[in-house]
Amino acid sequence: MKSIAIKSIAAFAAATLLLSAPAVSAAGTKFDIKNDSGYIIDGFYTGEGGEWSANWMNFKLDGGETANMEFNYQGGCDIEFYVTWEAEDGSSIKGDETTINICEANTIYFDGKQATYD
Repeated sequence: MKSIAIKSIAAFAAATLLLSAPAVSAAGTKFDIKNDSGYIIDGFYTGEGGEWSANWMNFKLDGGETANMEFNYQGGCDIEFYVTWEAEDGSSIKGDETTINICEANTIYFDGKQATYD
């Protein structure tokens, strides 16, 4: 009898987790990033659970250039991210943290002051 009760509680807990999970996941996300600034973008970082990812970019993006981005993100559609760009001394400058709906983003634009998307 005890075994049936434990299995029932475990099944209920699993069902509760499934129902509370976001309906849409951003796994396998593809979008473009367009550098509308005079800076060289050298980093794209996403936030999840209070921590920041490693750099998703393995390249640098000059002003006026656009690049295709693709990554596997196992969270909801609203993500926090920031970009970094190259300073004159070769170090990276961190931009403002921004929240976007990555599931709806076709292109993320960086103009040197803020990031927007469509």
